[in-house]
Parts: sequence; C-alpha cells; structure tokens
Amino acid sequence: MFSLLSFAAVNLLRRNRRRTVLTVFAVASAMVVFCAVMVLPYVTDRIAKEADGSPRLVVTNKNAMRYGLPESYAKTIENLPDVVAVNRMVWFAGTYNDPHRQFPSVAIDVDNPEVIWPENGFDAGPIAAFRKSRNGALVGTALMERFGWKIGQQVVLRSQLYPVKLTFVVVGSYHGGPDPTVFMFRRDYLEEALHNTGRVDMIWVRCSSPEVADRIAGEIDSTFRNSGTETETASEKTFLVTFMVRFQSLGRLIQAVGLCAVFAIALAVLNGASMTVRERRHEIAVLRTLGFPSLPIVISLVAEASLTALVGGIAGTLLASTGMNAARGATRVLGPALSVGVPYPVMLGAIAIALLIGIISALVPTLAALRSPAANSLRHIA
Repeated sequence: MFSLLSFAAVNLLRRNRRRTVLTVFAVASAMVVFCAVMVLPYVTDRIAKEADGSPRLVVTNKNAMRYGLPESYAKTIENLPDVVAVNRMVWFAGTYNDPHRQFPSVAIDVDNPEVIWPENGFDAGPIAAFRKSRNGALVGTALMERFGWKIGQQVVLRSQLYPVKLTFVVVGSYHGGPDPTVFMFRRDYLEEALHNTGRVDMIWVRCSSPEVADRIAGEIDSTFRNSGTETETASEKTFLVTFMVRFQSLGRLIQAVGLCAVFAIALAVLNGASMTVRERRHEIAVLRTLGFPSLPIVISLVAEASLTALVGGIAGTLLASTGMNAARGATRVLGPALSVGVPYPVMLGAIAIALLIGIISALVPTLAALRSPAANSLRHIA
C-alpha cells in the first residue's frame, strides 16, 4: 500500500506537470466561483437565524418607513405593559469616502442601546463614552475590520438621504447581534446638524419575553389605528427578512449561474482525469498482472487525484477569501450582506467539494479501467 501511495506522489510531481497544474487551476477557479455565490445566502440565513426568537419589535409607518413616525409615539409605547425599553432610530444611509462604500448607519437614542440590544455585547466603558461624546459612534467589529478603523479614530460619513456630512469619533465597538456591521451614532447629533428635531424612521421595542411580543405588536398597532400616522409593527426577524428580500432575486440568479459554472468545471476536471487514466491503462494492467489487488490500485489513483483537487480547492478558497475581503462592500447592489467576507463554513464547504470532485474524477474512470481485462490492455500496448 505504501509503495502505491509513493508511486501516486511521484506521478503527481513528475508526470505530465502541465496537466496537473491546469487541473489545480481549474479546481481553484471552481472554488472561487463557489465561495462567491454561496456567501450571500449564507449571510442572509445567518442574520435571520440570529434574530429568530428575539424579544424585539420594530415599529414603522404603515405606508412606508420613509414617511416616519411622530416622536411622541415612543412614550406611549413605553407605557404599555411588558415593554422593557424603547429606542427611536433614524436611517442615515452613510457612505465612507466613496458612494460605493456604504453600510448600515443609524442614529439612535443615547439612553439605552445596551438594554435594547444586549446581544451586541456593549461594554460599560464604550457605552459611557458614547453618552458623553456628542459625536461618538459605536461600530460593529466586522465594519471596523473592513476599513481598518481603530478606537478613537475620526470617521466622516456623507448621508445619501440628507444634505449633511458628519464627523464622528469611534468610541467603542461590538461583536455580537445579528449584524455586526452597523454604524450607530447619537440621534440628537443628527437633529442638531439638520436643525430639525423629532425625526423618527422606526421605533425599536424590547419586550419582557418573546412570548408576549405578538400581543404587544397588536396593542401598538391598535393604539395608533385611525390616527394621522398608523403603524405597522413586526418582529425583528420579519423586519430583517423584509429588508433583505431585495437581495434574494439577484442572489438566486448569481447562485444558479455560479453553480452551473462549478458543475461545468467539475466535468472538465473529470474529463482530464479520464484522459490520464486512459493513458495509464497499461500501468494498471501491469500492476494487476504483478498481483496487486484492485483496491490498492484504486486508492493510489484516487489519492493522486484527490491531492491535486485538494491543492486546487485550498488555493481557490484562499484566493476567494482574499478577494472578497479586499472587495467586500464595493458593490452597492449587494449592500451590507457581503460585508463579512467569506465565512468559515463556506470555505470548508468549498474544500470538501473540491475533494469530492477529485475523488469522483479518479474513481469513475479507474473503475472502468479495472473492469477491462488486463490481457486486453497489454495486447493493445504490444
């Protein structure tokens, strides 16, 4: 067995190096495509799963979020039974240095972010600095890593909705929650810049438990029914899924095209492996004539193809990860859903698929060669 594995390693390094290199490139290309098309559904599913069972509700204008809500609604909602805390939010739609560099940026009430979003993991120090600094900002770690920001750094954002460009100081970061890419700053700082108080796009409500969330949502909408501004209250998961639905059609299209490309490349690798086995039928026949069982021969050829595919899979995954880390957020259409790079489960899945391609590409033609009598292969050579 060891001699056959050594024979496979020698063949991989010395025999037909051009074909080996091209196979590695083909598998690497397939894995780059696979990683690129699988990131979007993975991240959107993860965000929705993180929000599943959340005790938070999101209250918006029934007609559309852009129409806003009266600021006074927050106090009314806060007085409802089983409501723990309320926070008013304004969607800022900021961009950093370039219009394509956009991400979720929101203005919130300074009073209770650690109560509304305890899953974010806010530390006491940054929260205290946030309340003390007029232009302080709390930034998700994924966003910090994306732009290389540090605590204490000044960041200038230009809004795509309002005619303002604001300067912030990063006073803290957070690592938890469904989306660690959000840029949070003080709502009163935005009101001061706009010379307009009372702007509220949505109201976040934390309930005492997920079990009472549906009841409270109904009470909120009933309270403001037939008023000048009716509300629509949804769970956090429903709100996030609705917000991300604009990515789904494009994501499915990209995924379908990408997986077709992966399948086509896999067929090309299978064809190359078949050619390799056909060229070596005489070697297989000689080994069988010398008394080697079929299993070690299969293991030797599968190990050779698997090693080639594994090298290509690792190279392609690393290339995809590097490329996504460098380019993430640059595509405005895909928005913040791709701002976390290539997740580890997607990378591991790509390597596993590359290994599977290598195994199948060697196993199928090798078994076909073994079914042919050794005498026929030797007679053909002679």
